[in-house]
Amino acid sequence: MNTLRRRRYLVDRTLQYRLLVYNAIYFVIIVLSVGVALFLPLYFQLSDPALRTAEKGEVAGKVLYLHSNLWPAVLVVLIILCIHSIMVSHRIAGPLYRFRRTFEQIIAGDISSMVRIRKEDLLASEQEKIAGIMAMLQSRIGKIRNAQAAVERVLEDLLRNPGIQMPEGMKARIAQIQFHNMALKKEVEYFKLPEDPASYHP
Repeated sequence: MNTLRRRRYLVDRTLQYRLLVYNAIYFVIIVLSVGVALFLPLYFQLSDPALRTAEKGEVAGKVLYLHSNLWPAVLVVLIILCIHSIMVSHRIAGPLYRFRRTFEQIIAGDISSMVRIRKEDLLASEQEKIAGIMAMLQSRIGKIRNAQAAVERVLEDLLRNPGIQMPEGMKARIAQIQFHNMALKKEVEYFKLPEDPASYHP
């Protein structure tokens, strides 16, 4: 059902872009805080009328130095952060994409295989819980299917044996059992189970 190969880094664009925007906002807040802490005292010094021209030149030199060195470094860090955010969000969005596919298949009645994610993906504990749910469903529905098949065989034996004399009331009851058995069979046949029938024990 699920292949472990995943080449695209943008698996869920909405989720990954949203995480990227959040990280960018946090980064901008941090940069603005650092910028205010670095530049504001220098601007206060430049606006001080008591400061001599030579001293103002030194302060202006510091401001220019910070501008020329800080913002290129900030830009490089922002690019690295964006790339890293996409890569990390890929390890979250990928499993979520597989989980959604598994849920859709369960709704469609297909519980024939397990959801698997890559070793480096996050949400491994959630994957284990979903795998446990799938195993439980496979086992329970398999047992129900086996029990329904056993009831059907008993009914066939009863109806196929002409030597058994039954009162009319009993025949009506058996007809009701047949009706409900067919309804149950239809329901359990909705689910697609693994091909190995030996994995289920009534």
